[in-house]
Amino acid sequence: MADGRRLVPDDLAALCRLQVCIEPPWSESLLRQRIEGAGSFGLGLFEGDALIGFALFSCLFDEAELLQVAVLPSRRRQGLARKLLQQGMIELSRQDVSRLMLEVRASNAAAIALYRTLGFGEDGRRPNYYPLAGGHEDALLMSCQLPQPQVPGSPR
Repeated sequence: MADGRRLVPDDLAALCRLQVCIEPPWSESLLRQRIEGAGSFGLGLFEGDALIGFALFSCLFDEAELLQVAVLPSRRRQGLARKLLQQGMIELSRQDVSRLMLEVRASNAAAIALYRTLGFGEDGRRPNYYPLAGGHEDALLMSCQLPQPQVPGSPR
């Protein structure tokens, strides 16, 4: 079973290797910024010492953005991305973040279906946002409201 935790600087090499799942891959310096920088954090799923999936988030005030989520191709369709996103949503709620946003390729039906089951709705579309070999593809903009933790003694 995969164990999840926050990514730390020692995970950077593994995170760079897992960028094969992302097109185009991010640079090491940008990834370092996203796991060490203020307002950003990453979550990783590990089997032993092996990083098999990750999610990167950026926060500003009471909103956050899912920047990247990826799982090794051999480990997809096992609920690992869902586990990462649910863990991230819990952590963001604890930081008083009320809304999580993302963008996704319009053709990525599996990701869109996952996001919808987690409560994301479509907010809009960016035409021709992602480059393709023969042109461009739209990005769907999605968001969801995050549950806020109950303060003891407060009305429900």
